[in-house]
Amino acid sequence: MRTMLRLLQFGIFILGMGLVSGCLDLPEAAPYQVPEELDQKIYDTNEKGINLIQEGRYEEAIASLEESIGYVYEVDPELEQLDREKRVPALLDAPFNNLSWAYHDMGDYEKALAYADKSMLMLPNDDVESVNRANALYGLNRIDEALSSYEEAIRLNSRNPEANYGIGMIKIDRGDYADALKRFNNYLKEYPADGDAAAMRVYTLLRLDRGDVAQEYADNFMERYSDAYEGTWAKGAYIEETAEYDEIAKFYEDVAALYPSEWLAHRKLGQIYYEYGEYEAALKLFQGLTVQFPEEPELDEWLIRVYGALGDMEGAEGVYTGSDDPHRLLMVMGQFYLDQGHYMKAVSFFGAEIVKNPANQNGYAKKLQALSWGKRYARCAEFGAQVLEALVPVSADIPWYTGWCEMELGNDEAAAKHFRQATEIDPDDYEAWSNLALTQLKLGNEAEARKYSERALEIYDNDSTATYVKDTLNSYSEPLGTRIKQFFKDNYLYGKDAAKLERSLEKLDTPGLTGSEIAAIIDQAKQPEDRFTFLIYGDLYDQLTGVGESDITYTDMGDISYFKIDGFSETTDDQFIRLVDDISSPEEKTLVLDLRGNGGGLTESANNILDLLLPELVTSTLIYRDGTSYSYYSDPDQISFRSIAVFVDENSASAAELLTLGLKTYGDRVTVIGRTTFGKGVGQLVFEDKQHKVMLYAVNHYWNVMQNNITDTRIVPDIKVTGNQLESFMNKVPEVSAP
Repeated sequence: MRTMLRLLQFGIFILGMGLVSGCLDLPEAAPYQVPEELDQKIYDTNEKGINLIQEGRYEEAIASLEESIGYVYEVDPELEQLDREKRVPALLDAPFNNLSWAYHDMGDYEKALAYADKSMLMLPNDDVESVNRANALYGLNRIDEALSSYEEAIRLNSRNPEANYGIGMIKIDRGDYADALKRFNNYLKEYPADGDAAAMRVYTLLRLDRGDVAQEYADNFMERYSDAYEGTWAKGAYIEETAEYDEIAKFYEDVAALYPSEWLAHRKLGQIYYEYGEYEAALKLFQGLTVQFPEEPELDEWLIRVYGALGDMEGAEGVYTGSDDPHRLLMVMGQFYLDQGHYMKAVSFFGAEIVKNPANQNGYAKKLQALSWGKRYARCAEFGAQVLEALVPVSADIPWYTGWCEMELGNDEAAAKHFRQATEIDPDDYEAWSNLALTQLKLGNEAEARKYSERALEIYDNDSTATYVKDTLNSYSEPLGTRIKQFFKDNYLYGKDAAKLERSLEKLDTPGLTGSEIAAIIDQAKQPEDRFTFLIYGDLYDQLTGVGESDITYTDMGDISYFKIDGFSETTDDQFIRLVDDISSPEEKTLVLDLRGNGGGLTESANNILDLLLPELVTSTLIYRDGTSYSYYSDPDQISFRSIAVFVDENSASAAELLTLGLKTYGDRVTVIGRTTFGKGVGQLVFEDKQHKVMLYAVNHYWNVMQNNITDTRIVPDIKVTGNQLESFMNKVPEVSAP
């Protein structure tokens, strides 16, 4: 689940190709005179750009190629605003195509496509240009267009190896292994020693149940190219697909011993240790490699990953601070903090990566993920909207997390828009389809909800969200009263006598019941002492579900941060978190939470506030009728205040009491001020039918904080206040806020 774990995706690298002005046998437009001096400048700067790309010095390469393009515009100014096809010499076309190549290898696929498209306007075109355009389209996840462009390259040159490789990778993604095998065979005719292609050939053979052929080919490839580490790749691919860990590890240990000076051989061994959970072995290996490969840039990244898997904060941070090039480690450090639950630290690292490398869309996706996991839903939604307005997303994660955060904020229409965008980028993203179905269900669009839930279940038949949507839609064929009856029987905390409860609810099966009639039946069925189970309908429903004012009032009183919280709605926690995030130096201030008159609300909202203010622990546990339980947790991220004062009175109940008890139990320097609370240690589950405008609140769980429930005992304040004036309560704050 993206909400806590994003699935790994299979990534590929497709080789970019450069055009050199002096090596192409292309017909040129005539007459077309290029001054000799400019001819040489274009040639030299283009060649320099190609060499820099091959060395991985992309920014320098781009500068050189842009200089070359400047000379091209001196030759033909019309090319600067070119919007139609024009025949030009290959010399003038080359730097545009190579600039596309450079941007592709940097991961800026939009710019890569822009320059590839411009290159395609300069006729004649060849297969190399079509491949570069296809590479950019593939990077943008425009797979059908990429496939067409690769096929155009094949039409121009049936032996083009890069086009065959690209088509092979697309065919693997689509499960067409027979055609993929054909394409890799074509590629290997041109580059028979290419280890990547050999490994992909083995993979496709295995998918076609031709294991004997795959094994024989892998063995022969390794024997034929034993003079190079790359010769082991096909055999490695075969073993990884067919063997258990011990055999896999033994193979790569032997390979590393066979090629002791080859960094990639040792890295692969460490990667195997890491992927199979042998973190100590991975750490020992990579630490040892710091002596042998002190200049290897990937080594620090792997050390941080392994320290992260071991939960060693000091080790990972030591690698980062000791690095000669810490900017290169921004993404891996962001991922480290994300995995450790330090979400806001992760946000800062991913943000720094975006500044350093704005073309890296993974930085945007990861920042959104960290904001989402850190429950900064409003910031997440706003940032996602800004990103989606500024760029064309390649990763479905960008609209997905934006949609998730909008949904958490109750903005279902905006959420639906973003989930739909995620499905357009990745049609097989079942999480996007299922959440799109959920938003449509909540919006009352039943036909769309059914269609999208079915699509999600086609991809993954155990998706719980899609199953919930489907089951809910199926229940709509039953009368409203019957659905409420089933909900009440399934969830009512005090309904242990099933037969008695069934008898008391049987009138709900009567068709055409009004809201008042349903409410009367519920009142008769619930326990007499239960004051927290009730039905709202009609005008009261409209009042409660309409757009209301904020639950929170915040006042900055200098060294006191005062919050009046009137209830706990779907957005109360996010309002609070956002306001607290903006407080400077909170550790030097006293936090005042005024919960007087707060009758409660959503349990989750109160727990999310506890998550913000407490260290890593279980904030509360919900206990249901059948004895099962559900626990809320706080992550290691915590905002600490010098002290906390909580104002309560006899009308502070439920979620307000949960927040108070959680802070008092687990927090440092927390003082409760006021009067004894109401004593409602239960929570409700809500059934809502928007079409009929009814909402049933049914008590369905107890809640405990460290095994304490306040139903009978209530919360007794540390400092008592008899009056109701805010001043009377604030006068007590200095007693608890002194350093």
